[in-house]
Amino acid sequence: MSFNFKQKYGGWALVTGATSGIGEQMAKQLAEKGMDVVLVARREQELKDYAQALASQYSVKTDVIVADLATQEGVNKVKQTQHDIGLIALSAGLETNGAFEKLDLNGERRLLDVNVTSTMELSHHFSNAMVVRGKGAILLVASMFGQMASPYFSTYAGSKAFVIGFGQSLYGELKPKGVDVSILSPGLTETSMATSTGVNWGKVPMAAKKPETVAKVALDGIGKRVVTVPGVRNNIMVFMSDLTPRKLMASMMKRLLDRAVDPKRL
Repeated sequence: MSFNFKQKYGGWALVTGATSGIGEQMAKQLAEKGMDVVLVARREQELKDYAQALASQYSVKTDVIVADLATQEGVNKVKQTQHDIGLIALSAGLETNGAFEKLDLNGERRLLDVNVTSTMELSHHFSNAMVVRGKGAILLVASMFGQMASPYFSTYAGSKAFVIGFGQSLYGELKPKGVDVSILSPGLTETSMATSTGVNWGKVPMAAKKPETVAKVALDGIGKRVVTVPGVRNNIMVFMSDLTPRKLMASMMKRLLDRAVDPKRL
């Protein structure tokens, strides 16, 4: 049974990574539900164009924040919004892949700044007002890779494992205070990130889901599920990984991902 998002959480939602992939679809679907939306991303013109399109199509208010969440300056810009934010969807994320010892350390730091540090800081900032009001929602975006050994994606998988542990713990803390916390843990999704990192996903038995489907499942899970894994096959894979000894799982995933990652990166 669905509920009125605007009535339950307040008028404004804030979405990071709002101009592409899952974040773009979350922003659209929240606007469709009648919520005013603050869009956060790095590319100013794309942000403004998308905000205008949502405002026109769904008759909602929109605002934009141009921010690089790998920087403290960018995170601070998001915190300075004057809107009364009732729901945050933290979809911005970075992925790297390849042999860990060959990866650029600055790139790994940047990944952690976006996936881990900005997630923690923005959750901390906006949860304060939500707790005072006694209502609100925090939607975090993790990954199935954060739920299992993922060779060649070590820093990325570790960052998403943080999001899962962090979100589950916040759920326990904030649910009694009226704030819903939910974690989206998607598998392969048809996003620019999935197609721009040099990985041939056609080599592995994973069916990519459309971002609009993943976003819908995520929003439907708020207030109902702690962790949402879209797709029956993905849920089976996560379940089996929990039952498989970790040493064996790491070896199996390495063999699987050996096929997909660019050999030049190994």
